[in-house]
Amino acid sequence: MRKIWRWLRIPLAILALYLVGILLYGTVTDWRPKGETDLVASAGQRAASTQIQDSVLTFVTWNVGYGGLGAADYFFYNRGDFFWTDFGKARSPRENVDAYVAGQELTISSTQSDFFLLQEVDTASRRSYYTNQLAQARDVRPDYSVYYAPNFQSRNVPIPLFQPWDHYGAVQSGLVTLSRFQPSEAQRLQLPGEFPWPTRMFQLDRCALRQVFPTAAGPDLVVYNVHLSAYDSDGSLRRQQMAYLRERVTADYAAGQYVIVGGDWNQIPPGFNWFSLNPTVEETILPPGVAFDFLPSGWIWAYDPATGSVRRSDEAYDAHRSEKSVIDYFLCSPNVRLRRVKTINQAFQFSDHQPVYLEAELLR
Repeated sequence: MRKIWRWLRIPLAILALYLVGILLYGTVTDWRPKGETDLVASAGQRAASTQIQDSVLTFVTWNVGYGGLGAADYFFYNRGDFFWTDFGKARSPRENVDAYVAGQELTISSTQSDFFLLQEVDTASRRSYYTNQLAQARDVRPDYSVYYAPNFQSRNVPIPLFQPWDHYGAVQSGLVTLSRFQPSEAQRLQLPGEFPWPTRMFQLDRCALRQVFPTAAGPDLVVYNVHLSAYDSDGSLRRQQMAYLRERVTADYAAGQYVIVGGDWNQIPPGFNWFSLNPTVEETILPPGVAFDFLPSGWIWAYDPATGSVRRSDEAYDAHRSEKSVIDYFLCSPNVRLRRVKTINQAFQFSDHQPVYLEAELLR
């Protein structure tokens, strides 16, 4: 036994020092934003129009998956690979990231929409080879206002834990809203709830990007860009975040404003039949969903039940086998009429999510 200990004590000491070092570094560098923060236009890029004249507006919400989760790739963490993963699979190949980001730019430049609500946009992350996707979005829509709200800032995400040569690495990412109009207000709203230590050090700090736009009709239009918690096994974080959003949006509506919320809710909307997109699945644990009575009568959940907005990302995309769901959609206040909502089917070519298009009318 003494001989075994003599051989093991040095490797165990090195392992202990390695783990303590990761936790200490993560604790010291942990980014923990609080409350509300006023935002300024990214790189000073502002729209020329300061007032919405039209009553009919169009929106696109899209989780672009940081440019690393197109059809040919998967996210190793969703396979349970916390300690180690296949060599070279902690990140997508550089050529894939370049192709996915180019496809996202093409989609944004070629889709006619007044608003683009984007999630998981990297500005300086190892996982996307430090491609500044925010700058590229600005370049393809130079006449749009652009606002960025960070929700993931980590100097090092140390997973897979026992592959330090192939860590996920540094992450700088967040929400981006591009608009044909210039908002009178723009805020980053920190959402409540957080994972326990030490998990919280390497998870997203969820937020909402809230903007206020004057309209010719009189009431302002309030637009929220959201990305709620994932990996929330008991749903407690999402419940806190949803309660906070309900309080904010109902207060905006009570003040006489139009309200439209779009984003990645990480839960299915009321009334959506998950099996309609996965008819061959015989047994599963259904994803969490929003309750029918979550909001007062008159509020509209706008989603496309016929086309998946997200795919299961623990494997590369297979059109016949990959499970699909709807977690990307819009919420509209009672003074907004839903005219059209459609998921843009790209066969998940550029992200593990697909863009969702909304046409809505502000009632006068």
